[in-house]
Amino acid sequence: MTQILIIVAAGLVLMAAFWWLIRIHREAAYNRRRLELALTGSKMGLWDWSITNGFVFRNRSYAEMLGYDPDALPEQLVIDTTLVHPEDLPRLKATLESYLAGTSEKYEQEYRLKGACGQWRWVLDRGTAVSFDRHRRPTRVVGISVDITERKRVELRLRELSYTDPVTGLHNRAYFNKMVKELNSEAALPLSVIVGDVNMLKMANDTLGHSAGDCLLISAAKVLKGCCRASDIVTRWGGDEFAILLPNTGQTEALAICKRIRKACAQTQDSPVQLSVALGAATRTSMAEPMRDIVETAEAWMYKHKLMERDGDIQRWKTLAEDAEQLH
Repeated sequence: MTQILIIVAAGLVLMAAFWWLIRIHREAAYNRRRLELALTGSKMGLWDWSITNGFVFRNRSYAEMLGYDPDALPEQLVIDTTLVHPEDLPRLKATLESYLAGTSEKYEQEYRLKGACGQWRWVLDRGTAVSFDRHRRPTRVVGISVDITERKRVELRLRELSYTDPVTGLHNRAYFNKMVKELNSEAALPLSVIVGDVNMLKMANDTLGHSAGDCLLISAAKVLKGCCRASDIVTRWGGDEFAILLPNTGQTEALAICKRIRKACAQTQDSPVQLSVALGAATRTSMAEPMRDIVETAEAWMYKHKLMERDGDIQRWKTLAEDAEQLH
């Protein structure tokens, strides 16, 4: 009799456990469905990565975020597909590896994914490990991917504006300094620098007004841009000064570009006065040469040329002033 009671009790316990598991499963499915409904139409997707099995589950909202059918996305990490932008892939891999190795406390990264129409969309990935093996190594990571394309466009536009000179439309000195750091490598050598100074800009402002001075600057910017190559970085330092970075360009070629600029200035007639720009150039041929010294050398040559051109510029202004007096 006792054995029968034990068997009955065990059966009741098993039935209760069975119904409890069914209830838990139903609640989990219900909560998953609620989450799916909440994310439908949103720019956010869920992903669940089983590191042990190498399988990645992505919900419907993830596919919709990128414009794909739910079954079209591969069941593997995006870093193992062609969906990630090539420029972002090394950074994304490094972030994930750092998190899995335990050297980073969180996994979070912004990168570009290719949408169904071939367009690149920016996403913000955040993930966390939810299960571990006996060595405390992650075996499962879950996370979200949020579409931040519009935010990124605004951010990139604001950054571009912060690097842009409002008068000439060229990049500014902050951008020049940024690019000097980026070009601080053997791959950029020889790296030439041209520094230019618009002659008599102050006199143009004082004599003809600041609008005339702005026209002179805009004309100078057009000439510099037109005489340089697509790979050259033309910037306005501020005031009457311009600076150009020429990667993989030796001294002979840099001086040839200076010659082209002088010739183009002499042929420019759309300003109130004849455009004239004093130029100096210097070339970095070794990483042992500090860029600061190269820029200072280019500036020194520019000032030498400015002094040599000064007499001719003064004579032009005297003629201009005499013509203005005759008009009055």
